[in-house]
Amino acid sequence: MDQEELKRKLYELIQEPCEIEVLEFKTAENSFDFKELGKYFSALSNEANLKNQKHAWLIFGVNNKQEIVGTNYRKDDKYLQSLKHEIAKQVNNNISFLGIYSVSTDKGRVIMFEIPPASQNIPVAFQGHYYARDGESLVALSIGKFDEIRNQNKNIDWSIQVCEGVDIKDLDAIAINLLKQKWSQKSGNKEFLDLNNDEILDKLLLKNNNKITNACVLLLGSEKTLANHIPNSEFMIEWRGQEKMDPDFSKDIRKPFLLAYDEIWQVINARNIRSPFKQGFIELDIWAYSEQPIREAVLNAFAHREYFNRTEPVFIKFNPDNFKIKSPGGFIEGVTIENVLFAEGKWRNRFLMEVLAKIGLVERAGVGLDRIFKKSIKDGKGLPIFEVKKDDVVLNIPTKVRDINFVYFLERIAQEKQVTFNHIKDFLVLEEIRENGTSSEKEIINTFLKNNIIEKTGKTSGIKYLLSKPFYDFIDEKSEYTRKKWLSKEQQKQVLLNYFKQHKKGKMSDFKKLFEDKLTKPKINKLLSVLKDEDLIFLDGNPQSIKTFWRIKGQKGNS
Repeated sequence: MDQEELKRKLYELIQEPCEIEVLEFKTAENSFDFKELGKYFSALSNEANLKNQKHAWLIFGVNNKQEIVGTNYRKDDKYLQSLKHEIAKQVNNNISFLGIYSVSTDKGRVIMFEIPPASQNIPVAFQGHYYARDGESLVALSIGKFDEIRNQNKNIDWSIQVCEGVDIKDLDAIAINLLKQKWSQKSGNKEFLDLNNDEILDKLLLKNNNKITNACVLLLGSEKTLANHIPNSEFMIEWRGQEKMDPDFSKDIRKPFLLAYDEIWQVINARNIRSPFKQGFIELDIWAYSEQPIREAVLNAFAHREYFNRTEPVFIKFNPDNFKIKSPGGFIEGVTIENVLFAEGKWRNRFLMEVLAKIGLVERAGVGLDRIFKKSIKDGKGLPIFEVKKDDVVLNIPTKVRDINFVYFLERIAQEKQVTFNHIKDFLVLEEIRENGTSSEKEIINTFLKNNIIEKTGKTSGIKYLLSKPFYDFIDEKSEYTRKKWLSKEQQKQVLLNYFKQHKKGKMSDFKKLFEDKLTKPKINKLLSVLKDEDLIFLDGNPQSIKTFWRIKGQKGNS
């Protein structure tokens, strides 16, 4: 609003019979307590929601008789505007559409705070506490009012709503052309390339009652349009080459998502780290930041984040060990950390997701996350981890290879057994077994046992699973296999005998590794002597030679 519009609004508010739940006047002659200010933001925002008002007003420079007296609060307007950032750090949402206006009148300067209503289902808190009004008084938000806000219609799709004040001229022409190309390619219909801009928006339903939707602005809006109407549609990227306070590189990207999508990947890929390896006929490259999972993570954050009344951008922070992406808005109802991979049909911005699907950037719900988890496990990096912090969701994708042998094993299974793992649960079960030796997925366990991918050890409640003996043979870790399978249940002598039964021969270095270096050489020799006296093993060769092996009885010849 310009100065004249603001003055008209100010005089209109002054004419109110008295202060009400969505209107507060303060003298604030020279200063005003910041904590008290934050409480008013929380209270007025919550009341605007409950009263179904488009905004509430907090006015500085007007006394309790509703007379203009002027204020010197934050006289420098740049200092005044910094309030938005200061308050944003202390509230849980609802600041991006806050208006802070300095109005000059013949009776002095007035500051008008135009406070938006709390968003559907999310009461506004300041420093973790919720406030409301009781007449003209500032009070704690009652449980009844809290529940009233929390239980409002949870099915409103912000992305299909109209973005007031935006016209087709406010969209980016390059992004619109890219939209045509992607839809044409996905649908196989070349005629889409010949549609004019209005026609393509109409066909994709990106206009609602002939007005531009929020989804349209996110995908196609010019940088200026986004800055003016959806300023939180931004990606803030930080790269650290090592653990330290300051990033080595940072970049803010606020542009139509169809253009930002590739730029974000280019920024990340420019700092990629390649891990080449070869085992026999297997040649693979593992990248710290694999393209498909990173793109999926960016799409997921963009499509599922909360936009309405949030100031925060999507944060991307990455280093050689981890890729972290944080998006505003917690999990939607029915989705938890435990079921996030299997909660199909859950969207915060359903219409936006539908458009992304039409142009080929996303598939059905959950597929993108499946790909992120599968790739991370398959690359031997371990499981990605979700965190919920206040009203934000953070996805951590490990980028450093933890178990290269697991990668070899999966490749060998695919090549030799012609077994492929397609469902995300297959990968999760394998990772559970690799890491902990247990899983509750009995059907998958039985399939793996049948195909000799895993083995079972122990009985009843002591049953454990481990990757099959060919895995440990493949990576030349026979003693590790025997240790995992037998050590916890058998005496030292039986462990050693089991090793011979499985591998037929061994030498001191194998036996020391078998017992994790917890048994000294003399103690291992004593065990070997007992087995030799029982005529179960024999020493094949010169005792002083490093090429001499102990062998199970009935096995002849040197290695």
